[in-house]
Amino acid sequence: MRARLPDESGYVVNAGVRIHYEVHGTGEPTILLMPTWAIVDSRHWKMQVPFLARDYRVITFDPRGNGRSDRPKDPAAYADSAFASDVRAVLDVTSTERALLAAFCSGFPWALLFAAAHPQRAAGIIAISPTLPIPPSDPWERDGHSFDEVLDTTEGWAKENRHYWRRDWRGYVEFFMSQIATESHSTKVYDDLVECAVDLLAHRTGPCPAGPGHRPGRPETGAGPGDPLVGAATGDRRAGRRRGDHPPGQLRAGLRVGALGIASGGP
Repeated sequence: MRARLPDESGYVVNAGVRIHYEVHGTGEPTILLMPTWAIVDSRHWKMQVPFLARDYRVITFDPRGNGRSDRPKDPAAYADSAFASDVRAVLDVTSTERALLAAFCSGFPWALLFAAAHPQRAAGIIAISPTLPIPPSDPWERDGHSFDEVLDTTEGWAKENRHYWRRDWRGYVEFFMSQIATESHSTKVYDDLVECAVDLLAHRTGPCPAGPGHRPGRPETGAGPGDPLVGAATGDRRAGRRRGDHPPGQLRAGLRVGALGIASGGP
């Protein structure tokens, strides 16, 4: 059951890949709620969509590799530039000239790349617990555990490992989501996230897009829509891992990093 059904939905084909989108509400400005890591689909915005659509026009779309969007078999189809191009395709098909981009975790680099390429179409960026791999840090090396090597432990973040995923995907999902849905009385959020991530594997037809098949470098963004508003969730147990452990207020790659009053981060 959904709190709000879309006013418009459909597919747009981008470089041969079908992307499913939804539009809610009619207000201004238009807010594009970006997809995040393909471990989940656009349902991760299920609590925000009905609230925001009361006053704004809200667009969501499933990431390539999950939900009702296509699952390309070529790993190159999951490059950051491909996700950024999906933003343009969705805005075009919905006749949206300009939108405010809201992104968290993996959605942030895609929003940043799109805004850099099309600054006139990005009213701004709101980033929540953003992932931005800035060398020399490696966002996939958590607590010193390798993603590619066979490990002698499966405790904690050692589960974020290629070989463990193949043995026990659900075990990884349950652990990962437990690091996101950390606040009290968040069992429903946790259950929904686990269901969505397990569903990804059940419907997979090609290489799993959920893993770090590519490790993007620092985006060369050039001019953009101004400094993004960046928030770090105080309850997110992953906070700092992908941002280089920079405290609120410290400048990092031209971004203002702050602590917003939000309950948790995301994938």
